[in-house]
Amino acid sequence: MDPIPTPHDTFFRESFGRREVALDFLRVQLPPWLIAEIDLNSLEIEKDSYVASDLRASFSDLVYRVAAGDAQLSVYLLFEHKSSPELWAALQLLRYITAEGEQHRKQHPKARRLPPVYPILIYHGRRNWRAPTDFHDLIEPLPTALKAFVPSFRYHLVDLSERTNAQIKGAVLTRLVQLALRWIFNDAPVERLRELIALIEQIEDRETAVAVLESLLRYYVQGTERVDEPTARQLLQQTSTGEPIMQTFIDRYIDQGRQLGSAALLLDMIEHKFGQPGEAVREQVMSADPDTLREWSKRIFDADSVDALLH
Repeated sequence: MDPIPTPHDTFFRESFGRREVALDFLRVQLPPWLIAEIDLNSLEIEKDSYVASDLRASFSDLVYRVAAGDAQLSVYLLFEHKSSPELWAALQLLRYITAEGEQHRKQHPKARRLPPVYPILIYHGRRNWRAPTDFHDLIEPLPTALKAFVPSFRYHLVDLSERTNAQIKGAVLTRLVQLALRWIFNDAPVERLRELIALIEQIEDRETAVAVLESLLRYYVQGTERVDEPTARQLLQQTSTGEPIMQTFIDRYIDQGRQLGSAALLLDMIEHKFGQPGEAVREQVMSADPDTLREWSKRIFDADSVDALLH
């Protein structure tokens, strides 16, 4: 069963799943010695559709593949993100690195070596990150004689919570994504969202702007639980674009919000009558269209089981 994504997970994957964001972010964040060794322009986002659902929890948020210099080699840039400190992050990343190695073997059965993996962890929580970034620091005691027999690696930590706004680097879209992650726990989420919407207006490609706006609003409504739909609509109407596409987006966004609200209400009714619904039921309800949700809501009073209700 797939793990349930949080609003933070969803926004992270939607944002850093954009190649232009990944490229810009990596150009700023990677150390110069690594930039010199790889061809960033060759960057490809690895798809995880080949991963069985029962194994998907073993894989990180995102993986990119780049060519290493002039050689026909690959370097995997493994992205993981955290919204709260986690002591065992290095152990989790070791599991991901191993899983990537196993996938490489399956995809390249004739290979006799594994490509290198560069793990990157992006953190944006309320508290400072204090977990060890070196795997050996999790092992105690670790006598010198045993060090050669214990996995040894460290991960690249990007701690957005410790940076000032001025230290958030990159093009407008990349800065917007990082600021959105950094501000999600801010005490004034509406004001921060207003600033982010203003940044969106600087994005030249309007299709990209609308897609990012949709992702951002969903994130701040669901991720903060302090920005409601009327407030989001008001913020949008106060923007200076004046473009018809903005009003189209407003209507579409509010309609989607109503649908999500109807689905959530139906799930509450199911839980009250039949007990906690399983993940398959939740997924079926959350993905249903408005007409189906209305029909199920009418039938729940007479249905004697969840199966009878949804089939």
